[in-house]
Amino acid sequence: MKKILLNDLSEAARNVLAGVGKDESIVIEDETGAARYGVIPYRQPTTERKQQAWEKLREWQAKAEASMKKYGVTEDDILRVVLEDD
Repeated sequence: MKKILLNDLSEAARNVLAGVGKDESIVIEDETGAARYGVIPYRQPTTERKQQAWEKLREWQAKAEASMKKYGVTEDDILRVVLEDD
């Protein structure tokens, strides 16, 4: 990943970025209309939102663990299936 300071961009580029709304991204096209680059805004989650995400993840992990136990499936079984095509 390449990082660049916002202040290193031209004023025109900063104005375009400032106009990007919530849940939007930017696609930069060449002269033929082919997509060449994409820009996705980075939104720093709040501490509360991070906590909610961790709680949801723990909930999913518990459900997965219970389901695996119910059906007698181990992590090794899953790895074998996932890595089967490699």
